[in-house]
Amino acid sequence: MFIETNRVVITEFERNMSESVYLGSLDEDTRRFVPDEVFETQNEAEEAVEQLIIAYKNPAGPFVYPILINNKKYIGYVQLLQLGDKWEVGYHISKDYTGRGYATEALRAFLPVVMAQLDIKTVYGICHGENIASQKVLEKCGFVLGYRGISEYQNETTEICRYTFKGEFGPHA
Repeated sequence: MFIETNRVVITEFERNMSESVYLGSLDEDTRRFVPDEVFETQNEAEEAVEQLIIAYKNPAGPFVYPILINNKKYIGYVQLLQLGDKWEVGYHISKDYTGRGYATEALRAFLPVVMAQLDIKTVYGICHGENIASQKVLEKCGFVLGYRGISEYQNETTEICRYTFKGEFGPHA
């Protein structure tokens, strides 16, 4: 995969990205909202990157792609995962790069490409109820809130927001 926008590139992981993946996983937002994506050592990140590279050959994924800013610096990822018969989107931008619209830009570029490749019509987005930034990204990309309430998330019972995307982008870039 290779998608380029004005400010980001979405491509496939390479082994030499593991240090950036490791460092990007350590911020407080990752620890709070997606603790299963924190790598305590660079070796853990190397193993994860290797598994993601292998997964590109698997028709069921997971499909996880790095987001690079145009100078080729890793700042996060965008992903599509199959959970049973449903597909769920995920993304993360390292703390130093949040609040600049990178997640929205990447997700808006990624979704039509990956949905066409996999011939899927509906994608879900689920986030922690306190993750306002993630909720805004989903809404800007045309996801519609379908559920807000208590559910299992990241191995704990907490408030979540569950969104649905049916292939129509919202009005905001």
